[in-house]
Order: sequence, then C-alpha cells, then structure tokens
Amino acid sequence: MSKNIGIRSSAQDNFLQPENVTSLTATDVGTNRPYLATANTTSAASASGTGGAVSLSWTLPASSPAATSYEITTTPSTYTHDTGSSSTSYTFQGLASATSYTFTVKAKNATGTASGTTSSSVTATTVPSKPSAPSASSSSGSQDVVTWSAPSSNGGKSITSYTVNSSDTSINNSGTFTNATSPLTVSENAGTSQTYRVTAINANGSSIQSDASNTVTTQPFFPPFFPFFPPSFPFFPPFFPFFPPFFPPFFPPYFGYFSD
Repeated sequence: MSKNIGIRSSAQDNFLQPENVTSLTATDVGTNRPYLATANTTSAASASGTGGAVSLSWTLPASSPAATSYEITTTPSTYTHDTGSSSTSYTFQGLASATSYTFTVKAKNATGTASGTTSSSVTATTVPSKPSAPSASSSSGSQDVVTWSAPSSNGGKSITSYTVNSSDTSINNSGTFTNATSPLTVSENAGTSQTYRVTAINANGSSIQSDASNTVTTQPFFPPFFPFFPPSFPFFPPFFPFFPPFFPPFFPPYFGYFSD
C-alpha cells in the first residue's frame, strides 16, 4: 500500500511547477571583447563578439519538481532568455560594458514557472572604449610629441597603460611604444612624416585602436654652426739678427809718453 502511495506522490510532482532556485551567484567574466555602450538585446543570450559577459550558477532544491529549462531576465534592459535546458549554469553575453546588472532566474516545466530568484548586483566589464584620435606635433629635430585623452569608458576596470603606434617603422623606430599617461615623446628620423594611433589597456585587454592622428613631419637636422678660425700665430723668421751684449766702449788706460 505504501508503495502505491509513493508512486502516486511521484506522479503528482509531474503536475507541479518547480520551486525557486537557491544559491544563485553572478560573476563578471571580464571579457576582452570590444566595449559595448548599450546591451545587445538582440543577441544577448548567444555568443557575442561585443559587450560584457556574466556567469550565472544556481541550485534547484532537492524537494523541487524537475525543471526542464530556466528563464533568465536582466535588469536593466529587461531582456528575457530561456536557457532551453535543465543545466543549472549559464553565461549571459552581449551586456553593456561598465554596467551594473541583476539577474532573475525562474525554473520552468510543462506545468508552470516559479516566481524567481534575483541575484546580487554585478558589473559587466570589457576592454576600454575606443580612444579618440591623438594629436601629434614635432618638438625638435627627430622628436615628435603625441598627446591623447582617456577614452569615454574604461570598460569597468582601471586603465593601466596605453600603446602608441607610429606609421613610421624604420630601422631606428620599432613603431610601437607603451606609456602610462599622455603625452609621449617619440624619437623619429629627422625630416620624416608619420601618424599615430592609440589603444587603451585594462586588465581585460586592449581597446579598439583609435583613428589616426594628424600627419606630423619631424624637423630636418642641422648641426650647430660654429665659425672656424684657424689658430693665429705671429710669424717669426727662423733666424734672428745677433746683437751681442752691450758694454761701454773700451778705452785702454792712458799712459803718458816719456822719451829717454
């Protein structure tokens, strides 16, 4: 008799909707995908080439009727996606960078849908947004100065450095430079022309490269001018006239003349 009751109880579960999930966690994946300013709601649930991603995991209570899939809703943007499987984890992609989200997960089966459990807030992060084109000027012969501004968004994580690329990749110039802040002084070949592009870097990776700067030409090199004057020495002939030391005229002592 008790065996039959157990069978009926199990069968009754097939006509009950699942309970709310527990232990729901939301973790930023920190992607190296390009920055996305607004949520890509047309493909947020699929593998996306842009935007942030958040990994979700949860538990369905042991006492709950089975779930055939889970419905996930994002806030903000209020985009709803059905996972289509009974897996208790999912990575939500195509989210706006540097944006704080919560996620509500509802267990579903053929009978109905649970009221749902909402996660704590998590910020989706990506690489920084594309910087604006830098400005370049020539400060002196064979040197350029490149100046730029921080991008409109750091992607949700602090910018750690910038990479500056020069169109001039001569033997004296690798063409790639790293600097923490603007401006950057670059050694170039004198009398050459070049442009510069900047990328911003955070813990997730590098932004899209900026548009090119203005074209700048380094000043030609002129060595310092020093007028040349050969050393001047007065001319002395190789032989000099001889003047003996001067003594007063010699007069012998005077002796009177005495005759016999």
